[in-house]
Amino acid sequence: MSSATSATSPRPATRLDTDAEALAAATPADRDRVVDVVRVAALATVAVGHWLLAVVEWDDGGLHGRNLLVVAPWTRWATWVLQVMPLFFVVGGVANAASWASARRRATGWAAWLHGRVDRLVRPVAALVVTWTAALAVAAAFGADPAGLRTASRLVAMPLWFLAVYLGVVAATPAMVALHDRFGWRVSAGLAVAAGAVDVIAGPLGRPAVGWVNFAFVWLFAHQLGFSWRDGRLDGRRAGLACATVGLGGLIVLTQALGYPLGMVGAPGERSNTTPPTLALVALTVGQTGLLLLARRRVADWAARPRAWRAVVAANGVAMTVFLWHLTALCIATLVFLPTGLLPQPEPATAAWWMLRPAWLLALVALTAALIVVFGRVETAVRPPRPARPGRAATVRAVAGAALVSAGLAIAALYGFPVAGRPLLLPVLALVLVTVGVVSVRSSLLRRLAPPAARSQLRPILRRRPAAEGRANHQPHWAETARAVQRAASASRPQSSTVSSSARASGRTPARSKVSAAT
Repeated sequence: MSSATSATSPRPATRLDTDAEALAAATPADRDRVVDVVRVAALATVAVGHWLLAVVEWDDGGLHGRNLLVVAPWTRWATWVLQVMPLFFVVGGVANAASWASARRRATGWAAWLHGRVDRLVRPVAALVVTWTAALAVAAAFGADPAGLRTASRLVAMPLWFLAVYLGVVAATPAMVALHDRFGWRVSAGLAVAAGAVDVIAGPLGRPAVGWVNFAFVWLFAHQLGFSWRDGRLDGRRAGLACATVGLGGLIVLTQALGYPLGMVGAPGERSNTTPPTLALVALTVGQTGLLLLARRRVADWAARPRAWRAVVAANGVAMTVFLWHLTALCIATLVFLPTGLLPQPEPATAAWWMLRPAWLLALVALTAALIVVFGRVETAVRPPRPARPGRAATVRAVAGAALVSAGLAIAALYGFPVAGRPLLLPVLALVLVTVGVVSVRSSLLRRLAPPAARSQLRPILRRRPAAEGRANHQPHWAETARAVQRAASASRPQSSTVSSSARASGRTPARSKVSAAT
């Protein structure tokens, strides 16, 4: 740390502080820092929104939950601000398009690129699943109510729906970028029209099951807007005003004249704009993007400040941990403060109830911070990249694996984690799909390039950066790696092919070399 920083911050630096400072100092000058700010702000807003909307009460010796949107219907207007997942997908489109462009310059390939994205998402999820599965098993063994455990497991697994959808959108990034490069804004327009057509079929034409197709159309639309942001087609005050006017104006027409629900977050027992998504969510995406474009310059100026940027970098490093564990903090706070009477319980949505919300939120923030200390390192851990196997088969494995992981997360979001004494088929199936999907994605990469004696020959090749974009006769990275593996195999063949006389006498043959298998 610099002397100035040390003078203003006497507390000892943690590993997170040190990593954030190093990453902040290494930030490229051309990085769009607004994307990182919005990502952190969106996930933090989701956590606060869930904490506010969940009305939990201790009554008659048991916990009971209600939804604030039902208790106080006037709060549905607030979901136009609290429902920020569309913005997350927009900035996710910016980040994923930039990441894919970088991978193409390095000739990394679809499979290796997708493995990196899947690994970053799945590792924090694995920590959540393992911890909660073990905790539920222990609680059931001590006689806890299976119904209550089931409710808790479904509550904490609820955020996984977002990861299921986002992972599917990420897996489609290379294909959608190719469409964007060829057709531009027409792709986004087509997705919006498709979402409207699905609404017509699901609503007036009486085919509600068709509405679930909009999980693809609506969220791909939001992600696709990020591509236009990145290439400069969505930029400036004129574009911001146009998007804000069209989006928010369209949202008012949809909710006030065409019968769409007012809330952008689903309420129990009512039609929802999110499950499945509707054209109203498309309009919200456009409107929020317009407002963000109008504020973009000011946000960028703020993020350019060294201290602010270090905070953003540090928060980004554990943003997924906050998203996954904030409802666990809610469960802990409910069990600690409500049955013991440590926190008063006035009637929900009254003045007294609202005055207690700041204290409630501070308690939840403190518990979430404690969970970050324990589980945040799972997200911040960095694994060295590995090259993908040559050929299209590796891409097929990676994409199919991502699809399986997405399906498993979606099932887990609906049915929770396994709980003894409750139906186990679907929760267990979710875990199996996620596991098989991760294995499939990892199988698209080369496991080991050479035996120990030959690895030293490969390290310089694997570390070498590909030639600059546009260089004549540039070969893909995996092709260079494959040739290096073959050379290493040839160099080590005399030693690996030697068979001892004792092996011949016993009729045994040596195991096939790992180099040959990798090649």
